[in-house]
Amino acid sequence: MTEQVKKKNWVFIIGILVLSVGMQFANYGNAICMSGDVTRLDAMQYYVLISALGTLGMMLVLPIIGQLTAILGMRLLIIIGVLIQMLGRLIMMFSGSWVVYAIGVLVQAIGGGCYISSAYVNMASAVDRSEAAKFFGYIAVANSIGALVGPLVVSFLYSAGGILTKLALVSYLPFIIIGLIMIYKHCPCERTSKSGATFDYLGLILTVVGVGCLVIWLNLAGKSFTWFSLPSLLMAVLSVGSLVWMIRRESTISNPAVPVLMFKNSRLTYAFIGALVLAAFATCSGSYCVMWIRMNYQSLPGATFFNGTATLAQNIVIFILGLFLGAYIGKKFAKRFRGFGIAAMAACMLATAILYCLKFTGTAAEDNVKLIGSSFPLGMLLIYVATAIGGFASTISQSTFSAYWQSNTPKEEIASGQALYNFGATGGSCIFGAVVGVVLGNSVDYSKAFATGFVFALIGLICAIIGFKFTKEEIESCK
Repeated sequence: MTEQVKKKNWVFIIGILVLSVGMQFANYGNAICMSGDVTRLDAMQYYVLISALGTLGMMLVLPIIGQLTAILGMRLLIIIGVLIQMLGRLIMMFSGSWVVYAIGVLVQAIGGGCYISSAYVNMASAVDRSEAAKFFGYIAVANSIGALVGPLVVSFLYSAGGILTKLALVSYLPFIIIGLIMIYKHCPCERTSKSGATFDYLGLILTVVGVGCLVIWLNLAGKSFTWFSLPSLLMAVLSVGSLVWMIRRESTISNPAVPVLMFKNSRLTYAFIGALVLAAFATCSGSYCVMWIRMNYQSLPGATFFNGTATLAQNIVIFILGLFLGAYIGKKFAKRFRGFGIAAMAACMLATAILYCLKFTGTAAEDNVKLIGSSFPLGMLLIYVATAIGGFASTISQSTFSAYWQSNTPKEEIASGQALYNFGATGGSCIFGAVVGVVLGNSVDYSKAFATGFVFALIGLICAIIGFKFTKEEIESCK
């Protein structure tokens, strides 16, 4: 550890990590609640749409985080995000229809989007850039703790019934409150918006309309209306037209809401694609695996345990590897990143291929679930193996992808760049969910979702081979 890092405020750094635990506790625990709530509301056919809305709200706010941070300051933005997220959770708790529930999911996702990128931005300001991969690895560990504890606690509370089922949705709050207290004093609160600069409301509206129509169209077409109907045509035109207009506008104005010109940085572009692929895998492990378990193993004695441990192996791997892998790669980052980045995409391919094999372990609908012993389903073993492999990929992604694109990005652009990078992570989940909605149609065969994840990972592997590179000079100067 360098002398510069030793002088940093460790209360602030630990607070960042505690807040990260709370964020992932909320995200992964929410998947457990959603799978049960959608069943309770008799809205199984809309699960993919509701799940997509859980990332749509986050995806829509992330591109403008740089703008919002400049206007409000990082500290105030985090507080506002936490409050909006809480409002959405309250709507979910007391909703009586799937439509109202979906609105609550969207609102809480918007709140989460306001502060999900703060960990990497704050950590980048707290440590030396040369140690970014190491400390981002610690964020990965914190994320894994939240993702590990969240589903277990939420599954227990949700299964207990009564008021505990409601409280499961807000059980993440203690970590958020403690983290906020620890970072509050030293979290940047400066407002840096330029005098006379106006917020690009039109760019934001075009993004919301374009992406929102795309997700709703791909999920509802063939269910609520036919593909070749007037509503389908209108949504397609609105989506494509809005997104094309948004891209053309944001690439020409001086104060864009969505800084698309940052994609001229090829490292950000390829890291963005990598984040998109990892988000697709995370959707498979955190949402579709949970739904697979609920649909096929709910009648077994260990159903509560199975629901809470869908991502157990994944997060144990992240916890262990996150302690040292980021630091190991970071010591000779320019030399080591490419190999590990490509390995992450290959691991996603292998993991989704194993999840696809769940279809061969039997289903409750066909009453042929294959068991190990008297009550342990063979499919759970496949889930544990697949998510453990995915945990390796997630550790590399969380520890190194941000450090990769930040390596040639000016410090004043990191906040906007980090938000745009996280836009890829959440956007990947949202776009993946929309594609899965088309692939599934009216069926509930989630093995098709896992096959779609394999295709996403294959594209990611190709892009990693092409784009995960440092210059010869950077590699030679790496000590």
